[in-house]
Amino acid sequence: MLVPIFKIILCSSLLIGIYYLLLQREKMFRFNRFYLLFALAFSYVIPFVKINLPAVSQQKKQLIFDEIPTQQLIQNTTQASQFDWMNLIFAVSVIVSVSLIIKSIISIRKIISMKGTDINYQNQKVKLVEKNLPPFSFWNKIYLNKSYFENGQIDNRIFQHEKTHIVQKHSLDILFLEILKVISWFNPALYFYKKAITDNHEFLADESIIQQQNNVKDYQQLILSEILQTRNLNLTHQFNYNNTKKRFIMMTTKKSKFEKTKKLFVVSAFAGLSILFVQKVYATEAKPEVKSDIHEITTNDSVKLDTIPSKKATQANVKIKGKKNIPPPPPPTEMKDNELPIPPPPPPASNITAAQFPEGLGELRKAVANQFDTSAINGKGMLKTNLYISIDENGKTTDIKAEGDNQNFNNEAIRVVKVVTADKLWKPATEDGKSAATVFKLPIMMNFQ
Repeated sequence: MLVPIFKIILCSSLLIGIYYLLLQREKMFRFNRFYLLFALAFSYVIPFVKINLPAVSQQKKQLIFDEIPTQQLIQNTTQASQFDWMNLIFAVSVIVSVSLIIKSIISIRKIISMKGTDINYQNQKVKLVEKNLPPFSFWNKIYLNKSYFENGQIDNRIFQHEKTHIVQKHSLDILFLEILKVISWFNPALYFYKKAITDNHEFLADESIIQQQNNVKDYQQLILSEILQTRNLNLTHQFNYNNTKKRFIMMTTKKSKFEKTKKLFVVSAFAGLSILFVQKVYATEAKPEVKSDIHEITTNDSVKLDTIPSKKATQANVKIKGKKNIPPPPPPTEMKDNELPIPPPPPPASNITAAQFPEGLGELRKAVANQFDTSAINGKGMLKTNLYISIDENGKTTDIKAEGDNQNFNNEAIRVVKVVTADKLWKPATEDGKSAATVFKLPIMMNFQ
């Protein structure tokens, strides 16, 4: 899950950076509104989109997995359990999200519960409140101090400004942003989006007033007089001081001759980021790269050290041509913390359940084979390594080691397994019914010609 989160933060940051760099000063407010909303939706969706690509040829270099590839080495359960930082991070995230939900509910309740008189003015819901505060709008209602309603009239410029927010449904943009903040408050780009979106809303409302042939200077004087009464009400649109200078500049700004060029560029940016952040799934070739080979048995009827029995093998003897049946090896062994997990002589049998990869062992093999890059490996003939994947009692991969003669091959194997298991939680191993830390052994080989 960490990879998609990183992609969301990076993609949304790049897109808001493009906005501030190219679009912020352009007088194309409707396009900018669409850009900001689409950029948010795009950033949160594209990391989860998958595209299928043709298989990458390995030029006859094939990863070979043992038919019996794993051994579960249960770590000493008497040692103190390791502190799980992921649980702490998750708990903090939930607390912050719940706090933001409560804050939003309080803000909405504060607006709705304002004391005042509801009226219908020019087919628009208006609430005349008793508190002395500047005009603002929320959802489908305009909120005004009673002093703005004189002789049955409201200043048309104020009324039209707030009505524009309602007609264009600007509150939906704000609520959409608040929902994203609740589920991903850790994304710093959201706070820049909120500033850009609220500024854009004011530009759109100002544009609607000026298009009605109102005097720009008189309208600016009205804004200056109103901002002196500004109060901070979340989730609302109101006259405020923070963006007044920008609003005055945009009122007199003329359209740029580079608008079409900038629009074309940002549309191309979405296409480029789609390729960069989409999940790429490579198809397997007709002849799969993942092979299953049972290790050879030595002539003295003993099993090689790197041949590890699976559950199937433990239920029946292994039959060898011209040889007697060989009894299955005993169950997994205990190991000390930080000890290289090579199986020592087995202790008495205990009730042990092996750790399981979430999609199954076959998918783990395929994922490792598809991700393996042979370009940086120098060597000829059959290269082999034993991978030891440490899994804690919560199913999280904590360490990966490799044991083989070729260090480049070892390093690439470790890198690939880290990528494959980065956002995966294993089903933890159990010992006597309790979750236990374990080491998962995965022997692999590749033939270089």
